[in-house]
Amino acid sequence: MSRSLDQVAELVRLESGIALEPKQGRALQAAINRAAPGEDPEGFLRLAAEPVSGRALVQRLLDEVTIQETSFLRDRSQLKAIDWAALTVGEERRARIWVAGCATGEEAYTLALLACEALGTADPPIDVLATDISQAALAAAAEGRYRKRSLGEVEPSLLARYFTAEGHRFAVGGTLRRPVRFLRHNLVRDPVPPLGEPPFDLIVCRNVLIYFDGPTIEQVIAALERALRPMGMLLLGAADALHGATRRLADATPPISPASRKVKRPPRRKPEELLAAALQAADDDRRGDALEATLELLAEDPLNAEAYFVRGMVELAGGASADAVESLRRALYIDPSFSLAAFKLGRAYDGLAERVAALRAYTQALRSLDPEDERHEVLLRQVDLGDVAAACRRRISALS
Repeated sequence: MSRSLDQVAELVRLESGIALEPKQGRALQAAINRAAPGEDPEGFLRLAAEPVSGRALVQRLLDEVTIQETSFLRDRSQLKAIDWAALTVGEERRARIWVAGCATGEEAYTLALLACEALGTADPPIDVLATDISQAALAAAAEGRYRKRSLGEVEPSLLARYFTAEGHRFAVGGTLRRPVRFLRHNLVRDPVPPLGEPPFDLIVCRNVLIYFDGPTIEQVIAALERALRPMGMLLLGAADALHGATRRLADATPPISPASRKVKRPPRRKPEELLAAALQAADDDRRGDALEATLELLAEDPLNAEAYFVRGMVELAGGASADAVESLRRALYIDPSFSLAAFKLGRAYDGLAERVAALRAYTQALRSLDPEDERHEVLLRQVDLGDVAAACRRRISALS
């Protein structure tokens, strides 16, 4: 990138948290041309500095840079982790839900659809706040008219029940519109939760963190955690955990000085080596070494569910139930179907005598147990899932 284009990329990062790589220079130049036709990066920066019109120009650029690619019922297996009955228990209980980074609205309407289906009503007791940084995306979301491509995962029966065909598009019906409201919000610069909003029972922020650098990821996750009610659920996207952007937290290292060049540093260990080292240290009751290995692993990948799981397991073994709850909840934010993490979270809540929270965690563990799931193979070698299921049933019976 040129120096001026670098400055525009930095402006985008400061305004939105979106970290653009050098290889995206051509795409950024194209976005500038769409936002300010005829202007080069230097001219764009001059216009953006205008006290009145500059803010609107920057917003137009953010509308061009943000990727509004989503669909209904995307990554449906993840959404199965939502326990709608638990979220809305009680006669006057309305679940507060926040879709952070809602793009063109499909995610928000999807949650309304799932609540209707799960609770068997066209008027589910939910309130869905859907926010995004892009004004253009929010306008499309409020319009609620979608092409068939966005509805590819919606079964014909659901399509007929909740949508109306309008030529080549399908309009969202009133059943899905009623509980959803849209608001512009910047996850990086604006207050979290949005001003005037009480804490939420469920926050869905899927495939948004992939555009941020490591420190921003940590900042956003910590802020979203604070916006949850006690025992609330944060659901992140599968792509967030897999994307290389999540490993940038380790990039903020001090420059190598001439003196430090003489010091031979041990080679950085691979994630699988760090996880194995943490597990071995935990097995040997070397809790300090186990925690140190998980810290190193999380520095490389701040969205590593297994690292948070091992950390929580070690904290629980050391009697630090409150710390274990925090670590295990993070593991489940990243992977809501991580049954062992849910089981250990139940144990941690048991240690804190939090009956309702423990009951919910054990129920989630039992519901998500899957012998065919190979994602946590290293951890599963050490347990018998049948024993875990039996333990969950015993505790659910005792706590109910």
